[in-house]
Amino acid sequence: MGSGSDFVSHGDFNIGGLFTFHAPTASLPPRSTPVVENCGSLQINLPGFRYFQAMRFAIQEINNSSSLLPGISLGYTTYDSCYIYNNIHPALDFISRDGAINLQNHYADYVPRVIAVIGPDSTDAAVATASIFNMLLLPQINFYATNKVLSGLDLPSCFQTIPSVAKQQDAIRCILKRFKWTWIAVLGTADDYGQGGVQELSDSAAEAGFCVAYQDIIPKKEKGSEKKWEQAMGQIINSIIKTNVNVIVVFGLDIIVVDFFQFVVHTNLTQKIWIATETWSVAKSIYDIPNIRRLGVFFGIAVEHVEIPGFNEHLKHLVRNYESGAVARSNENCNQDCRGCLNTTEEEILGPRESRVCFNVYSAVYAVAHALHKALNCTRNICINQTIYPWQVTQALKYVNFTLLNRTISFDKYGDSATGFDIVFWDWDLSRTDTFVYVGSYSSTGDLEIQAERIKWNTINNTVPLSQCSPECLPGQGKMQLGFHSCCFTCLSCTAGTYLAPNGSCTNCNLDQWSVEQSTICYNKTREFLDWTSPLAIPLEAAVTVGFLLTSVMMVAFVVHFQSPVVKAAGGRMGILMLAALAMAYLSVLTFIGKPSFLKCILRHPIYSTTLTVCFSYIAVKSFQIVCIFKMAATLPKAYDYWVKRDGQYVCVWLLTSVQVLISCGWAIYSPPEVAWKSINIDRLLMDCSESSSVGNILQFSYNGLLSLLCFVFSYMGKELPKNYSEAKCITFAMLVYFAVCVSFFTVQIIKLPEYITAINASLALASLFGIMGGYFFPKCYVIFWRPELNTTQHFQSAIQSYTKRKSGSSRR
Repeated sequence: MGSGSDFVSHGDFNIGGLFTFHAPTASLPPRSTPVVENCGSLQINLPGFRYFQAMRFAIQEINNSSSLLPGISLGYTTYDSCYIYNNIHPALDFISRDGAINLQNHYADYVPRVIAVIGPDSTDAAVATASIFNMLLLPQINFYATNKVLSGLDLPSCFQTIPSVAKQQDAIRCILKRFKWTWIAVLGTADDYGQGGVQELSDSAAEAGFCVAYQDIIPKKEKGSEKKWEQAMGQIINSIIKTNVNVIVVFGLDIIVVDFFQFVVHTNLTQKIWIATETWSVAKSIYDIPNIRRLGVFFGIAVEHVEIPGFNEHLKHLVRNYESGAVARSNENCNQDCRGCLNTTEEEILGPRESRVCFNVYSAVYAVAHALHKALNCTRNICINQTIYPWQVTQALKYVNFTLLNRTISFDKYGDSATGFDIVFWDWDLSRTDTFVYVGSYSSTGDLEIQAERIKWNTINNTVPLSQCSPECLPGQGKMQLGFHSCCFTCLSCTAGTYLAPNGSCTNCNLDQWSVEQSTICYNKTREFLDWTSPLAIPLEAAVTVGFLLTSVMMVAFVVHFQSPVVKAAGGRMGILMLAALAMAYLSVLTFIGKPSFLKCILRHPIYSTTLTVCFSYIAVKSFQIVCIFKMAATLPKAYDYWVKRDGQYVCVWLLTSVQVLISCGWAIYSPPEVAWKSINIDRLLMDCSESSSVGNILQFSYNGLLSLLCFVFSYMGKELPKNYSEAKCITFAMLVYFAVCVSFFTVQIIKLPEYITAINASLALASLFGIMGGYFFPKCYVIFWRPELNTTQHFQSAIQSYTKRKSGSSRR
């Protein structure tokens, strides 16, 4: 190859092309060997020649069009990149002008030899040339090379008509997820494409839900190092066998991967699933390797197939002309001596893989033409022929958006095009004409569709093979990781009260839920409460009704006999207030029945405790007052007179009750009771209030307990008073009932009988109320209704006289 390009056709604007016309078939030259300009010693690479013809065909169509670039002709200058060994020289020639590169300080005014570059077709070469072209913002459109560097914002002049490497990675992850393959090996060739693909797939494994059991790089087979290469390959094969994976993903160019599979067919690495990337998924050179079908199932992602009308006829016509010698030849090199290069058949030149990639080249040329159409301010009839700089074409390419053969061609901010993939399967059925069978697609929007039944899995009933480190756990079993990989685990059944969460771990059910062992969901517990119609509630309702009615009757009796000695001795107005408090306390017991609510919970104990405080306060004050009348009035007459004149008993009752009200208010403000769930058994919950063991509730009980103790003490001090005024026995009975209620209440909380706790608490509350009513008020009502002769002034005076005589007699003795 001389200093010039390989194929040239001049026009008003020229497009550069970098294609691999010559490539190794078995081994690459050693890295230490200088790369000579003449690559003719290597075998002709038909794919590269087809890519060039796709570019040439597109340019011919555009030049023959009267609307896209009217009055403007496109030319081309192409170079043989010799795979990766001849890229810098062509790149420098593309940016030169008249054989020299004369860059001024301002690059924006520089006009290079070509206005855009299509290719090169290898990732390593594309990354190298992109940095050179980006200095002038000369657009490079990659039709086959993929790499995240090429899609980076650091290379704004880089565009891709092939799906981005990120989209390819997404497609592979979707395939793995679709077939539930979680234990895989990943291999890549020793270039940017292979190494980058392996690294990116491995980095995303954990998040995507699969594990890379083994990853390695396939070295290049170089002359003179065949033995070393075979040893490295043997280590790779043995490592894959040891990991026991069934799925192997291979990133690499076909011209390198073909050496890999030529070695693998002679090993015992058989019956695996090989996922091919778009670089070799439809490579006939690999498909035709003898005995390769024994390696297992081959399928993968391929560039979307788009038929270019007239292109196959163009290639056939080209081959026929070459065979007939109708095309003039030059002796400069193999690229110009096309008859010698194309010693091939029509079937070979119309290979399946290259016909797919050819559309990427074809659409890249049209993208440049549409960008020029915009930069030249073209109409359908005329273009303004003017100097166009590379940066103008780059800018215009960012906004191209057109339809070509029913495909939308446009580029996003990263230079990537909105294209997808075909999913193809390698079928060795000789009766089929299509060896690479279409079985699905991966759209540009990320949707995967695979017709798995069309794939021959070589299994019983054609079931999809598994590739797992550990078999999937049964429903309701959690995973305990074994070793480094999350895909290797042992299965543990979730215990009762837990369930298998979406993250694969056993998680406790909520307090209001339950589950059996090895469960995947939690069930809501049956919510129970002391219903109005339940067998336990009906007796309580009856007792409340009886207590309330009896209290009401007593209150009426006290009002009617308000002037009688018994009522006056019982406290008169304070006695009626006590009965009203008792009536309210009976009604508060109803808050224990029915579905609990915040209002019921906050009113239940404060009302009950406050009404009891009213009763205990007055009983204690009244008992103290009677003792003072009979025992201390004579000793401290002034203090007693002050007590009577200032309504000391009412003030004391009010003050003592206020303390309880403050306790209740503080409880309601700072730690209010609320509806709580108490577990009865595994699948049942009791709805109740949470006040039972709270500090506020304990303080309420303790305060009333202190008052009841004062009642007991003062009543005992007055046990020798006149019979009509001594209430020691009655008060003692009522206080003992209340003490028993308090002890029972706290005992029940300790024993924990959740199913009956609400009914028991309500019963204890009623017991204390009936104790006060029975011990303090029943005797007085008995006198009012059945012993009216004892409810007279004379009877009370005679009792006082008897007490005075008894005290005088005891004093003389």
